[in-house]
Amino acid sequence: MSWYHPSSILDKVFEGGIIVKGIDGALEFLGGLLLLFVSPASIHNFLVLITQRELLTDPHDKVANLLLNSTQHLGDSRTFIIVYLWIHAVIKLIAVIGILKNQLWAYPFSLITLGALMLYQVYSLVFVGPSVGMVILSIFDVFILWLILREYGIVRKNLKAAE
Repeated sequence: MSWYHPSSILDKVFEGGIIVKGIDGALEFLGGLLLLFVSPASIHNFLVLITQRELLTDPHDKVANLLLNSTQHLGDSRTFIIVYLWIHAVIKLIAVIGILKNQLWAYPFSLITLGALMLYQVYSLVFVGPSVGMVILSIFDVFILWLILREYGIVRKNLKAAE
């Protein structure tokens, strides 16, 4: 077993994208922990505190209002969000570690699980309504899935050639 070693620019983009997915997975896990141990009201009050100055100068600030709106009804779906974040995190971290360790099973695992998780994103885009963040995330995920599929083909070809 050896660690993944990128050889081309596209391989380095792939490695960078996989590392971003790993960081995203770790942040999702930490976000779930935060929601588990900190009340939604405390999170909202903290965001009110840190956005207050910005909203005084620009009451229409999109980022500040998005943060506040996203935490306003957090308590209603807290358990769902925690479970969703942890499932996402575990799947991403298993996939990322497996790929970076050059484990052949990690490529189909990643394609299947990350593809399935994208179904929720598609559902959200179609039935909840598109948001700029969800569209960007979906485009990034499609690109990462394509890179995983490409890399899986290369790894399988190299294994067959080595036999």
